[in-house]
Amino acid sequence: MAEWNRDTLWRQGHLLGSDAVAALGLRHTAEPEQTLAIVASHDCDLAQHPDGEPVVEVMVGSLLAKKEGTYVHAKSARKLHIEFGGASACWGEFEATGKFAIDKWALNEFQPRTDATLSPEDQATFQMWLASRYRRSAFPDEFERRLIRETKLNEKIAKAVKPHGELIVGVFFDVDGGVEVTRDGPDDTYTLDITILHRADMDFDAAEKAATEAAKAIEKAFTDKLFGPTKKWQHIELRSCEPLSESVLTYQVFKQLKRWRLDHMSLAADPQQPLPAD
Repeated sequence: MAEWNRDTLWRQGHLLGSDAVAALGLRHTAEPEQTLAIVASHDCDLAQHPDGEPVVEVMVGSLLAKKEGTYVHAKSARKLHIEFGGASACWGEFEATGKFAIDKWALNEFQPRTDATLSPEDQATFQMWLASRYRRSAFPDEFERRLIRETKLNEKIAKAVKPHGELIVGVFFDVDGGVEVTRDGPDDTYTLDITILHRADMDFDAAEKAATEAAKAIEKAFTDKLFGPTKKWQHIELRSCEPLSESVLTYQVFKQLKRWRLDHMSLAADPQQPLPAD
């Protein structure tokens, strides 16, 4: 058995070969023949000797025939669609619940795939997605109740963004200027500013157009639902909904915004269960 050291070939984001997948019993439950297994452990953890850190975390997913815009760019904390480049270029689907721990010595018997790899940008996306499960933007419970249960405007947001897929990076909220205020009654409105962040490194004009279309659809949905009936904002006042390129978003502004995870739209329990902080 080869010694494990800091020069191990394994890195976060590497795919396991079919030999390793079979030997380690990492078959996808629903589509075993389409299994993809990717290393989730950080490089620093991989470098540690198995005597101290004996396991490696991997995500077990599957090959994807067609990506969905809702799940690219880590827009959902529960599911990720991500692209691998190389001779065997493909798209993969991973779910947050598909994480397994495998013995580091057992993984040491195999080498990572080189025919399908993540680009540096997609590697960063994979890291953000892994972190998003534990670092979610928290919104007031009453605000989420109004947006999701009272008005179902979360579904309108998801519907506006979904068709534009990779062109839109994410949807970001500024609620009450970042100050948590207790609201009571429909006339005591939250103020909301929405930023639709779009790509800058693809077709800039197409991305800007996509974000603009999504922003207009969202603005119309809020106006029709919360302003139109009474000519006075109720529940949530949408002050702005603006498209913005990722190339001009400053770090100072970014720190003030909170990402709205589109996986809120998939919560369909009846009655609605309390939402985890996002």
